[in-house]
Amino acid sequence: MRPAWAIRFTTICAALAIGALTPQAGRAEIKYPIKLAVFDFELDDFSAGGPIAGESPAETARLRAATLQARRLLAESGLFEIVDVSGAQDEEVKTHWLRKCNGCDAAIAKRLGADMSLVGVYRKVSIMEQNLNMLIRDAATGEVMKATQADLRGETDESWSRALAWMLKHRIVEPELARIKAKEAR
Repeated sequence: MRPAWAIRFTTICAALAIGALTPQAGRAEIKYPIKLAVFDFELDDFSAGGPIAGESPAETARLRAATLQARRLLAESGLFEIVDVSGAQDEEVKTHWLRKCNGCDAAIAKRLGADMSLVGVYRKVSIMEQNLNMLIRDAATGEVMKATQADLRGETDESWSRALAWMLKHRIVEPELARIKAKEAR
């Protein structure tokens, strides 16, 4: 049984994920490539004993690999120019606490010269039950442009990598490319 917080989060994500990176009426059109600050992926561990034990070396390595994979795949899409976030000195960035800073990632991304920010979080409920969440915000306004999540099973390099690649392709890149193509066809 999924905890209540997970059900609420999934409902919110589903509601927000309906659109692509589409600006609201009256806002400026998106210019490509989008300068995107992809922050280091984070782990939110709700498993029994997980918060006490802390992040394992294997999880730390998977988070690093996921961050690099996301940056590479998003850059290869041609939609995004990845902004270097290594210069960010904010405590939330250093401690990997962006998932709980109420949107501070947008302001940090703006200071770094980005148009948007991306925060990725692997949420671990147990070794077998996890999900990947991604949130993209407009750096100028803090507005959520895209929220998406996918469940995954198994705590392995392969399961994390496959979930990430699937989400980037099917929930971010392809919907945005389809939106661009539809706009050009008008």
